[in-house]
Amino acid sequence: MIPAGDAAWGREQALGVALVLVATVALSTEAVAAKIAYRGGATVLTVLALRYLVAALLFGAGYLYRPVPYRLGRAERPALLLLAVGGQAATVLALFAAFRYTTAAMAILFLYLYPTVVSILAHFFLREPLDRPKVLALALSLAGCVVILGRFEGLNLLGIGLAALAAVLNAVFLVGSARLLARVPVRLFNAALSFILTLFFLPLAFFTGELTFALTPQACAAILFLGVVCTVVSLASLFHGIVHIGASRAAIIATLEPPLTALWGYWLLGEKLTVLQAAGGILILAGVALQARART
Repeated sequence: MIPAGDAAWGREQALGVALVLVATVALSTEAVAAKIAYRGGATVLTVLALRYLVAALLFGAGYLYRPVPYRLGRAERPALLLLAVGGQAATVLALFAAFRYTTAAMAILFLYLYPTVVSILAHFFLREPLDRPKVLALALSLAGCVVILGRFEGLNLLGIGLAALAAVLNAVFLVGSARLLARVPVRLFNAALSFILTLFFLPLAFFTGELTFALTPQACAAILFLGVVCTVVSLASLFHGIVHIGASRAAIIATLEPPLTALWGYWLLGEKLTVLQAAGGILILAGVALQARART
């Protein structure tokens, strides 16, 4: 007979893994939706501004419908602002800047250093164990990313540096969010985060002259999809999952995103899916499966 405590732990861990998987699947569609939006006349900052505006409206409506009896403290407000601007917004901007100087594949490879950074930071700041199964899962997942992204031609140190910076910023964002979510309800956190990002990207897009509304119906639909699925669904699932299983395990499971993105590109955009990409996906699946079975 399974002890009640172990059964409850098992259900909590299974729920956390399932939520992070939902977030990962949602985020894996991000690149395809962004490409459709770009083809329809949207700029990078237009996509980001309107995406977070949609998310802010939905998260805000959900919070007003079911408010939580919690107010952000004096220390929590600047922490959330720093996480939003210095973490999430800076990560996106650094990554898209890296695309200007190096290949997308190289930039994404260095971005996916972030699970390793998350595990190290979570070990020191969140006291999450860095045990042998977790290290092995990290190695498998990183190996899978390298295999998927294949061979690279041309190296640009500025592009690589920007992508690596995006990885570090993303790791800090996840670990910092995990610490804040230990006190702040997820629904309040998501609503505040999306509003801050909207207030950051809308003026930035406007004053740089990148904000445009001359969009095709396909671009509008893609931006709406980015706001609803890639932001609201992904953030809600991810942060609820982090509460259950921790930041480092969530980051490792999130390395499923590259093979899933490759599949979406193959099915929806006609992009090539190679044998190496399939092999890399198997390595990442092995790492995620190992992590899903391990206790934190």
